[in-house]
Amino acid sequence: MLISSFIESIREDFKNLAEIAGPEAVLIVERLGGAIEPALQKQFLDALNSLVQEFNLLDGAPLTLNFEGDEVHLARLVTPNTDASASTGDYSARIALRLNDELKESIEHLATDVGSSVNSWIVRSLERSVRTDPSGSVLGKRQLRGKGRA
Repeated sequence: MLISSFIESIREDFKNLAEIAGPEAVLIVERLGGAIEPALQKQFLDALNSLVQEFNLLDGAPLTLNFEGDEVHLARLVTPNTDASASTGDYSARIALRLNDELKESIEHLATDVGSSVNSWIVRSLERSVRTDPSGSVLGKRQLRGKGRA
């Protein structure tokens, strides 16, 4: 995507609106268009950045935003299919989950889509959920109960 194409389309829209008011308004809009272009570029890039950050909080494979001159490239960052214990540390705790078939299939498809194992995808999803916990709770302040094996 070319940033200049986006900015030019906005300037053209304003110019078309100004034509309703007459030739003086068109001249004013053309002058303002040149002056406001840097601010429009900044707002456009800030909006893209916010979108990428929001998406990265929710999805397993982060998006990257790359700039090459006037071009903006949006890409999904896919890591090689590795086990979570190899990439993020030594995990020894285990949790057995009971899922319905539909949820299990959905998780498998999502993990495959991002080039990850099911285990790695679940671990990343849980880590993201803990980091973005809206309740603001901190681990260690609550007593955990239940049965489990390590």
